[in-house]
Amino acid sequence: MYLEGLGFRAIGRILKVSHTAVYYWIKQAGKAIELPVDEEIVDVVDLDKLNTYVNKKVADGFGLQ
Repeated sequence: MYLEGLGFRAIGRILKVSHTAVYYWIKQAGKAIELPVDEEIVDVVDLDKLNTYVNKKVADGFGLQ
């Protein structure tokens, strides 16, 4: 239910348990899952697009100056 977008309180109402219990269930389930590890080495990183994006946002008045 959580992965489908329901919040803790909504899940609690459906299951007739407290939202705190739902929170702890989800937290415990998250700790039990192993995240995939990508060990591929990256040789080249293209920063041009990121640099252009950041400079555009600063020029438009958004971001740090």
